[in-house]
Amino acid sequence: MNDFSNYIQGQITKKKIEKGLEMLRNESPAELKRKLQKVNVEEVLQKMDEYDKNRLQELGINVNEMKSRVSESDIAKIKQVLGSDGERIIRKLQNMLR
Repeated sequence: MNDFSNYIQGQITKKKIEKGLEMLRNESPAELKRKLQKVNVEEVLQKMDEYDKNRLQELGINVNEMKSRVSESDIAKIKQVLGSDGERIIRKLQNMLR
């Protein structure tokens, strides 16, 4: 049952990651900033703490594939949109993808 639960959670997590990358690439910084005003950065950071390379692999998420899909321009856009909070999120993201 745990394998099935990991599979379902992995599929949901993959979809969220894909949606986030799609939004990051297709929306303007102003639109992203407007949408993210309502997001609590501390909650995002706490959620990111739940995932490390091993947990992502348990969920069937290929870390190397994710690493290759996150570009320098994506990281720059996160910094632009989130400012100082973006630095903290980027550090966590980079640690997850190492």
